[in-house]
Amino acid sequence: MKRFWYLTTAILLLSLALTACGGAATTAAPAAPKLKIAMLTSGPINDEGWNQTAYEGLQSLKAKGYEVANTEQVAQADQASDIDSYVNQGFNVVIGHGFEYGDALAAAAKKYPNVHFVQIGGIATGDNLASYVFKPGEGGYIAGVLASKLSKAGKWGFVGAVEIPTIKADEQSYEMALKEAKSDASVVAAYTGSWVDIPKAKEAALAQISSGVDVILANGDNANVGAIQAAKEKGGVLVIGWTRDQAHLAPDNVAMSIVQRVDVLLQDAVKSIENGTFKGGNFTVGFKEGISDISGFGAMVPADAQAAVKQAVQDVKDGKVKLPEIQG
Repeated sequence: MKRFWYLTTAILLLSLALTACGGAATTAAPAAPKLKIAMLTSGPINDEGWNQTAYEGLQSLKAKGYEVANTEQVAQADQASDIDSYVNQGFNVVIGHGFEYGDALAAAAKKYPNVHFVQIGGIATGDNLASYVFKPGEGGYIAGVLASKLSKAGKWGFVGAVEIPTIKADEQSYEMALKEAKSDASVVAAYTGSWVDIPKAKEAALAQISSGVDVILANGDNANVGAIQAAKEKGGVLVIGWTRDQAHLAPDNVAMSIVQRVDVLLQDAVKSIENGTFKGGNFTVGFKEGISDISGFGAMVPADAQAAVKQAVQDVKDGKVKLPEIQG
């Protein structure tokens, strides 16, 4: 009987010991807090362009479980105070969407060394500030290859917003691609001076159409809506959109759009923060990195034109296209 008692006690003690060890081994370490991500945009988040693309990128992070917040139509004078407000609320990643956030983000990066800052479309730097700019000229060149296949009149248009160096580079590479296909290509360019003035962009596009243009590259954020409206009203005029797929605005007129994958860029940046590989600095991204892309083609784009565009995309990725240098 004693032998049985000793055996039972030993088994019980062993069981308790194993349970204790197992409990200690399976106790998970406290999970690191999810990043809280805030974004500032200078324009409205329903602009069918630059700012809406950013907002959709932010929402892709929300879908992954991150707490997000955004402020749209931020005035230049309010940038610093809006950043301070988000940091004070516990947001540890702050995104400024646009070149104009450079000074405010650089100052905030110094002020808050434990917060990560991201700029899209700029060149500001800091140990905890990463700035990304889309490779100037890539989208313009690819749009030009498509446009060269679509015009029946042999006259092309370009409607831009503000004449900053990056947009000018895309205008120049657009014209370069057209003249590679047709040495005497005639290109009419206009800048509205505004990212959001839809009527002014429409007016510029209508003037180009009246001069004989039948294909237009629109690179003007919210103002693109005006150029597309003009093409739709006149009929028979095609537009290449910019930043996001704009075909839904006029399916019979939008041949293709150059797409900037802000969602992928933001997800990559957040992943680098979480895994400790985040680096501050300037980073140029484009087709090779999978951050620029093309939308689907409209029904009016023939197979040979589609093939030419796909080849141009591959040539850009392979570094076979020498793009114009940015001036200024």
